[in-house]
Amino acid sequence: MATVPTLKLVCESKLCDLLPCDPPTKRWEASGVLVKDRHYFVVFDDRTEIARVSDDLQPNSTNGLFGMAHAVCGYEGITYNAAKRRYYLLVESRRQASGHYRALIVEYDDVFRFRKNRPINFIFKSSNKGFEAVAHVRRDNMDYILALCEGNECQGGEKGRKPGGGRVQLFEKRKKHWSHSRAIVLPDTLPFVDYSGMSIDDGCVAIVSQVNSMLWVGQFDEAGWTWHDEGRLYEFPRSDDGAIRYGNIEGVAWIARTRVVMVSDRRKKKQQPKGLSDKDQSIHVFDIPQ
Repeated sequence: MATVPTLKLVCESKLCDLLPCDPPTKRWEASGVLVKDRHYFVVFDDRTEIARVSDDLQPNSTNGLFGMAHAVCGYEGITYNAAKRRYYLLVESRRQASGHYRALIVEYDDVFRFRKNRPINFIFKSSNKGFEAVAHVRRDNMDYILALCEGNECQGGEKGRKPGGGRVQLFEKRKKHWSHSRAIVLPDTLPFVDYSGMSIDDGCVAIVSQVNSMLWVGQFDEAGWTWHDEGRLYEFPRSDDGAIRYGNIEGVAWIARTRVVMVSDRRKKKQQPKGLSDKDQSIHVFDIPQ
């Protein structure tokens, strides 16, 4: 089996060291990140505010929390529509009258004022195994979002943990909702047990897995919604004995073609070793080896 290259850490910081909060809190369950205007915009699955952090990962007067609570509890992803100057925030799922669950896109303007909600026309059976990331693409004056399913074949349970069934769902913006267009199948060679973050920049796609502690980079043809190749895998740095150190990666965004920023969720205390707390609830910048 070919050796998987290791990502090179550039810098990282605990989010609690970068963000002022009253009252102070050490709980920052980061779930998605966006790069914009020399800042990182971070969303959380346990709060509705959006964090803005200077890209030098230093305490800064521009760092802070923005937005407002609007009948939802946290977000799984964030993307930006530059043409409309709108932030799109992904709510993983909301229970419907039928008993099924449907995701939601919440829109904010450039000064973080709430504008509207648009439901995503796609059904899940579970409240916590829905979409984990969102990316905006504009083509032929039409707005689209690509939403990454957390489980393989967009399923929960054992079926969702079986590698080889990665899915990205494509939606077109309509007046009152996001209409499902098609499923985009990830290469079946991907060994991911789960999918926790995605970023797209000019056809270059980054997808991360929390369980596998790996990054996949592929080339995407936005004109045909297809992949150019099988892509390439990279590992997050391991310990000397090969154990996972970055076990809670939840979001990824491109900084440059060979550099990405990631955010980490809170360690699952009952399921994960205590050592993973060293890297959880943090923001990390990595270089991709060439």
